[in-house]
Formats: sequence, C-alpha cells, structure tokens
Amino acid sequence: MNRKELSAQYVLGIVPVIISYIGISLLVWGVLSLVGKGSDFSTAINGIFDYSTDSYSWYVEMYLGLYLFIPLLNIIWNYKKEIKNYHLYIVFIASLLTFLPSLLNSFGKVIPDYWQICYPVSYYFIGAYLYTYQNEIKKISIGKLVTAFLSALTIFTLTDTFASWNQEFKWLDHNDYFGYQTAIMTVLVIAILWRTPIPKWSVRLLKALSTATLTIYLISDLTDQFVYGFFKHEIPNLSQRVIAGPIIIPVAFTSAALLGIFVGKVLNIPFKRKKERKEN
Repeated sequence: MNRKELSAQYVLGIVPVIISYIGISLLVWGVLSLVGKGSDFSTAINGIFDYSTDSYSWYVEMYLGLYLFIPLLNIIWNYKKEIKNYHLYIVFIASLLTFLPSLLNSFGKVIPDYWQICYPVSYYFIGAYLYTYQNEIKKISIGKLVTAFLSALTIFTLTDTFASWNQEFKWLDHNDYFGYQTAIMTVLVIAILWRTPIPKWSVRLLKALSTATLTIYLISDLTDQFVYGFFKHEIPNLSQRVIAGPIIIPVAFTSAALLGIFVGKVLNIPFKRKKERKEN
C-alpha cells in the first residue's frame, strides 16, 4: 500500500470493506438470533453504526480511518524515496511515540504516552520499511531470526506469566496492541516467513487466506462463540482446557477460515462482475 496515491478510484476502494462489514455483521446477528443469542433487529442495526453487532468490528472502525489516511502517509514516506536514514527516523519516531512507552514506562512514566493509540500508523510505517528494504532483511539468516524469535517468546512468556501469577491473566500495556512485545513478535514473524520456502502446493491456499483476512477475522466472532462455547461446556476444568488448547485453537481458526473465505467470495461477486465488465 505504500505506493498508493490519492484518487477517486482509491477512495472508492473502501466500499468492499464496508459491504463486507455490514454483510458479516448481519450474518452474525442472524445466526445468533436463530439460536436465541441475538439482540433485536433495531439494536443490531444501531450496532452496525457503533461497531458492536460484530464484537470484532473495532478493526473496521480503525481501518476505515487508516485507509483514508494512507495516501497522506505515503506522501511522508515517499518524500525522500530510498533514503534509509530518513525512513529509519520515521519508524523510530513512530515507535517512540507508540510502542516504547510500554517498555520505558514499566516502572514509572519517563516518556510521553499520549500517542499510543496511534499504533496503527506506526505499524503501517514499519510495514512500509519492511517492504522497502525487504531484500536486506531477507539476507538475515533464518537461524538468527528463529533464535531471536524463540528468545523473545521465552522472555515475554516469563514476564507475562509472573505478572499474572496465581491470578487471572493481566492485559497490560506491554502485551497490548501498542505493546513492545506485540511489535517485536510481529516483525520477527514476518521476517521468518520471508526466509521460509513456500511449497508450491500451498500457494493457492495462502492466497485464499491472504485475500480473506478481513472476512475471516469478522466471521470469527461467530465461530469463536460456537467453538469455544462448545469446548467450555465439554471441558469445564480450566487446566484441562489449557492442555487441549493445541486442538481447540486450530479448530477455531479452521472453521473461521473456511466460512470467512466462502462468505468473502459471495460478498465479492458484485465487484468481480463489475471488474470483468470493465475488462471486456
């Protein structure tokens, strides 16, 4: 997205996102209503406007604004193309304002944390940096990346475990969306994926998943309620449920992925036909 420029066509590109959001929100409400868990219709309609009918709709509320901002963010990013120090400055300042407060303010406020809520913009600039300098990043050995990933995973797991020891898990700044832990793990995962060979048989599957990430995420509000609800009922003991996690989580993701890909294809039919008419 870091090469996109402002145009009428670009702005209209947000329409499929809105259609997917409304369609899936109504689908979630309809299915839950059939099993006696949905709200009344007027509440569901109002919930579309305040992003509550689908409880994962916060992402759409965020993305609508980010999408409209992207051409402006690109003016900043491309002001000095391919000048690494300039791009490093942008990423550093964005990280300093959003991610680093969760680390440096752990034992008291030492830097401003007012801008933490702008973490989507920081992630965008980090993504632009990874894209722009991907050839350099791909030269890093897979061994170093995996070691860094496992080290970070171990340290973060221990710190989060001790922070919530013998009590309910604590959602704190460092493991929040704007937390430094989330940012570090995200970059390492992307770098590792770039260094991992992709089998030919999986290309089609990965393309299907990548083009349906929004619908998969939104529809998971529905599938999560059924999958986790079922296992919560069948495995009431929490410690046993944790042990069953390696089974439960893939089931939840697979069900959301299959349904999300299907629903995404259905909702995309009008736009696909419009594109075909233009090409003809």
